[in-house]
Parts: sequence; C-alpha cells; structure tokens
Amino acid sequence: MPEVKRNTAIDALRGADILLLCGGAKALHSIAKLNGIESLSAQLSHANRGEPLTCWDLVMPLFLFIVGTSMPFAFASYREKSMTAGQITWRIVRRCSLLFLLGMLVQGNLASADPAHMSLFCNTLQAIAEGYLIASLCLLLGGIRTQLLVCLACLTIYWALLRFVPYGASSPGGLFLPHDNLAIFIDHTLQGGWQDGTPYTWILTSLSFGALTLLGVFAGEILRKTAWGRSSLLALVGAGALCLAAGHLLSFDTPIIKHIYTTSMVLWSSGWCFLLLALFHLLFDLHTVLGWLAFPLRVFGCNAILAYILTQTPGLQGRSLWQGFCEPLIGGLCAHAGEANQLMVSTGNLCLLFLLLLFLYRRKIFLRV
Repeated sequence: MPEVKRNTAIDALRGADILLLCGGAKALHSIAKLNGIESLSAQLSHANRGEPLTCWDLVMPLFLFIVGTSMPFAFASYREKSMTAGQITWRIVRRCSLLFLLGMLVQGNLASADPAHMSLFCNTLQAIAEGYLIASLCLLLGGIRTQLLVCLACLTIYWALLRFVPYGASSPGGLFLPHDNLAIFIDHTLQGGWQDGTPYTWILTSLSFGALTLLGVFAGEILRKTAWGRSSLLALVGAGALCLAAGHLLSFDTPIIKHIYTTSMVLWSSGWCFLLLALFHLLFDLHTVLGWLAFPLRVFGCNAILAYILTQTPGLQGRSLWQGFCEPLIGGLCAHAGEANQLMVSTGNLCLLFLLLLFLYRRKIFLRV
C-alpha cells in the first residue's frame, strides 16, 4: 500500500481542522451573519456550560486525536530505519520540548522576555506535547495491550480525582465549576502568577490529553493494520459509536466540559473524531470521486504547525502575525465591500496563506518538530 495513499485521510482531516482554525471558521461565520444562519454561527462558537458541544469545541480535541492517528505510521517508519530506542527517545524529548516552547511563544507571551507577563501552560501545542509524550512512551515501551491499559488508566484516574478528591481548605471533591474544580486548583497552586487566568486546565488534565492521543493511536492502528474497505470503515465507525455511547452514559455522572477535559468529554469528542476519520477514509482512501478536494486540505495539513503559528501568534495592534502581513495588502480593496468586508478579509487572509503553504508544499518544505 503506497505511503502517499495511506496517509491521505489523515492529512486531509488534519488540514480541514487547521483550515477552520486559521480562518475558515471566521469566513463561515461571516457567511452565516450575512445570511442570518444562526445555527451555523452557533456551531462556530464555543458552547455555554450545560449545552451540547459544538463543532468549534471539537477543533482542539481533533488536533490531539490526529496527532495520535499519525503516530503508528511514524513509529513504524522509525523501526524500518533501524533507529535505536535512544534515538527515538531523543526525538520524543526534542519534539515535546519544541512544542512546549512554541506554545509559550504563541499564547504564553514568551517573546516579551518578561516573566511577570508570561504564562506557562496555556496553549494547544503544549497539550499536544503532553499527549504525545504519554502516547509515544506507550508506543516505544509496549504493544497494543499496554496502550489500552494506559488509556483506560488515564481516563479512570482523572475521573476519580476530579470526582472524589477534596482540595483547598474547605472545597469538597466533585465540583465542576469553571473556576472551582481540582484541576484548576492544581494549576493555580503550581503555576502561581504564570497561570493564564482562563478556566482551561493543563497539568492534571495531561491525563486526558494522553488518553485522547492514545485513542487517536488506536484509530491509526486500524488504518495501518486492518484491510481497507468495509473492515476498516466499520472498525472506525464502531469505535466512534462505542466512545459516543460511553461518553453519553458517563455524562450522567460527570458533565461533558471542554475546559477541563472531563473523562466524559474525552470519550464524547473522540467518538466524533473516529466518525470524522471514517468519513474522510471513505471519501479519500476508499473512493476517488472527491480526490480533488483532498489536495488543498493536504496542503494545509502537511504544514499545520506553521499555519497555526502564523495565524495564532499575536503581532501588533492585537492582530496575528499573518493578519498583520495580509491586511495591508488587501485592506484597501476589502474596505469597499460594505457588509461583506469581514468575509473578504477572512477569505483573503486564507487564500494568501494557502498560496504560501502551496509554495512550500511544492518544494517539499515542511515545519517538523
């Protein structure tokens, strides 16, 4: 099975995810606003507490899941190259360290060189680093049984800690309020002034990041080892349905909350990730009718980290680095678009980003960490 075909669905799904994050969601939101499509606008915003997760809530979990999905292929390649355990370990340490530092650069104000204004754990790239570390050690040191046991242990331990362990002077266990739960208490205690002030949690939540990445690893193993066709498709759909059912049942005990990645949220979101991968596997691996659509998505997917850094790192006047570069080029034209101004700005930024990524793709230049 050719390598380029093997990874088409994975690269395309990664590309679709980064496309939404880097401007696609803004363009769709502008379209929804212009046409009064409130349901679409709601899906492009984070859900309020107690409401079902939206499409926008799945963007970050899908990042972690797809990182895991790619890992079985990467580790198989390492072994084909006869890399030693020490060499693979060095790659793991280097990648995790770079992802962590890039996360601080993007959202932790690292470039200010002022510790008083920095945040330590605060970004998706750092969540990926934590999830990748746990999953890669499982791949390096054990087989599928070890991976399954570690995944179940991460989910169970995190659920039990949040559900039962008291914290602070008088706080009981089992609280899931935005700024009153065990995970945020640990972040405040250990990070102090370096905590970013949001209700997102990172240190204890690394257990959930690891479990979500390992669930992606299982999806990658399905694509790598299962015969392509009905078997691989049913395996992905079955895994997705199982995770959705488990997440729904657990939600009666533990609410589905994205900010703290409750165990029910990990299971529920990974269920949708399995189903999305199944859809992309069907469209781009098993059939070629929409093969033309896979190419632009792969362009985004193959340089996802670069696209993320360019569009998420703050620049001048509150704009991202990429906005600061693009808007002087297209701002004058967009100013004449009236109500469609924001749509033209978002679309223009996205098109220019695609041209840059296409240039790099054609020359096989990829940002690897």
